[in-house]
Amino acid sequence: MKVHRNGKAAALTPEQFDKLVTAAPSARYASLWILQRLTASRIGEALALTWGDVAGGKVTFRRSTTKTKTTRQVPQSLKLKQALASYRQQWADEHGHNPASDEVLFPAAGSTTSPQSRQAADKALRATCKRIGLEGISLHSFRRTAAQDAVDRGLPLHVVQKMTGHKSLGSLGEYLQASEEEVLAAIGCPPGALTRPFRSFLPAIPLFNSAPISSRASKRYYPEKIAS
Repeated sequence: MKVHRNGKAAALTPEQFDKLVTAAPSARYASLWILQRLTASRIGEALALTWGDVAGGKVTFRRSTTKTKTTRQVPQSLKLKQALASYRQQWADEHGHNPASDEVLFPAAGSTTSPQSRQAADKALRATCKRIGLEGISLHSFRRTAAQDAVDRGLPLHVVQKMTGHKSLGSLGEYLQASEEEVLAAIGCPPGALTRPFRSFLPAIPLFNSAPISSRASKRYYPEKIAS
């Protein structure tokens, strides 16, 4: 978790995310956070989106804006479609015209083609988190939350990787959190194993093979026995 802006961004619970969006200082930020959460996008990718990039039921992150320099498309869920439709109307009301395909979703003040700065988005998020008492949250939390939620719902890692655009499963794995119970399950330990004696969950097997062993083998493993 981030402490004093150091460390990894924390993932958000559904309750925390809803609380954050409700407390957003404007429709712009509420829509930005929803889009990031539902597309697992990096903040730079989200801020660079034009209205043309969100047409056709998909969100297209152009290679010029992605960290991996590859174009990535994420299908729009029903919730995201509804959020974008609502925000489009608010955008039009604010700027006095319907957005053109080359105008950005989240423009800087006084412009419709230049994106808002990352610094301004970060400042708004930190102020909102402070106001509602959320700690460890950063602009990367939405992306981490999306990846973690997809894995928790049982989606294969290669599918999650396609959504997030990570170059490798290893880099994706750095985003994911595992509980103690999940780690124990992965290594084959039953619940409560850490509080039980180690031998209590070992299979009942003899420590030594009862079959006869050769004199040479006996001398190798039990030299004191041969010497006597």
